[in-house]
Amino acid sequence: MLQELKLELPTIPENIKRLGIDIGLSYDAPHSQKWLKGHDDMFVFGFEPVPSNCENLLNTFQSDRFHLYECAISDKSEKKVFNVTKHSDSIEKDRGQSSFYTPQDWAPFSIDKSIEVDCISLTSFLELIDWNRFKTIDIVKIDAQGHDFEIIKPLVPYFDKLPRIKLEVITNGEYEDVPNISPQEIREFMEENGYQLVNDLGTDHEYAKR
Repeated sequence: MLQELKLELPTIPENIKRLGIDIGLSYDAPHSQKWLKGHDDMFVFGFEPVPSNCENLLNTFQSDRFHLYECAISDKSEKKVFNVTKHSDSIEKDRGQSSFYTPQDWAPFSIDKSIEVDCISLTSFLELIDWNRFKTIDIVKIDAQGHDFEIIKPLVPYFDKLPRIKLEVITNGEYEDVPNISPQEIREFMEENGYQLVNDLGTDHEYAKR
């Protein structure tokens, strides 16, 4: 699958000392932009499957310290149906609710179109990192609208290299077929694997390695 996607690492400037991974960029990649503004020695790999979001990012967000991959992250490498959503107030740009899962009828957003997207497992991407040069990836942020835990579970062999992970832990019941996993179960899994909850943002949890 990786060969089919032609997934490879870009050239990373010599001055780079930090790496970040941003999964689920929406249309303006706010986390990536914040990280890059805060650290001039950081390089960010961004993953976003919605074509219109990728087009907007390529037109508006230019940096030699950011690389965009137009694909989704899942628990394995495959092609999968992805629901691109639109908001009920008819604003055209995606608001970050696009997902593998189906919105509830009462949700303030609905499916605009369903598309087939390339998916990779994050472990497959991590295999490409030069771990002799970079001992860790400073932060991994996941915003996958109900799919976050499915992405996290296979990463256990890499947890020692991932000191900080931020992920969405609840979608407020807005999807009808999302995996039945509670924030407490996610917390227990992370704590069992050497992390502590350092920031509880309600829908998001941020964990740091102990």
